[in-house]
Amino acid sequence: MIEILIKRAKALEAVRRFFSFRSFVEVETPNLVPYKNPDDNVENVRATFSDWRGRRFDWYLHTSPEFFMKRLLWHGMERIFQVCKVYRDGETGPLHSVEFTIVEWYRVGADYRAGMEETLSLINEVAKALGASPFSEPVYLTVEEAYKEFAGVELSNRELVAERFGSGSFEEAFFRLLVEKVEPALSGFDSPVVLYDYPEEFSAVAKVEGGTARRFEVYLKGVEIANGYTELTTYSEYKRVFSKKGGAEDYGLLKLLEERPLPPCEGVALGFDRLVMVLTGSSCLKEVMPFSTLSLLEELPSSQ
Repeated sequence: MIEILIKRAKALEAVRRFFSFRSFVEVETPNLVPYKNPDDNVENVRATFSDWRGRRFDWYLHTSPEFFMKRLLWHGMERIFQVCKVYRDGETGPLHSVEFTIVEWYRVGADYRAGMEETLSLINEVAKALGASPFSEPVYLTVEEAYKEFAGVELSNRELVAERFGSGSFEEAFFRLLVEKVEPALSGFDSPVVLYDYPEEFSAVAKVEGGTARRFEVYLKGVEIANGYTELTTYSEYKRVFSKKGGAEDYGLLKLLEERPLPPCEGVALGFDRLVMVLTGSSCLKEVMPFSTLSLLEELPSSQ
């Protein structure tokens, strides 16, 4: 445990040095929030508390600092980053943990291509700090190219893909092929792989242009490490995003956006624990996360 704590400390120091050199400001935002994550594939951990009058509130532990960091962008900050714990219900396994550490950053006046460069540079900076060899030149593949090469399908033919692999659902087929075909193929690359330009169905909070979401993901050894976007900026766009799930509407952010939009910007979220896992040659998150959720579950008596 001592060895991994020292490595995590060196990696965190490298992260902060990287952003300081690029004139980013480290910020803090709430872990306890009144809003759900609007993504149907992400569930919040619930948190209940009382005020001094004894009134009970059912809130949530955040799954990402994203929307509060965007409030800071609205107020005029231009380059910000955060290292924090986040929480996602139902996520336990070799590559998942209910509680984990995320590095998230936003930069005004840039798009997702700048986010790709920052992510790859940050990965090499942390690798250097841990005594690992820097990665060779990355491989860039559009999502369309990756699915054609590794799954043998044309994503543009949505109906056929849905019928063959997703019981009629394109979204189901997309994720099935990602897990069964694409990600296993990416594990054979020694270089980082950048998948970019996603179908608009998987835009999340990324700008969509011509039916393509300006979104990217970075993989190391087949493990997703980071996810970035050219960000949405307007009230109507965020209103649409928040309306997808009950309890997700961020009234504070929407109130600001009614007055004026966010400035054009890019944003990236990087899984710190996964990065340390890959760079240290570990096989699962539990090996690089002292007191991980999974290890704590395993120490409980079987009756619990």
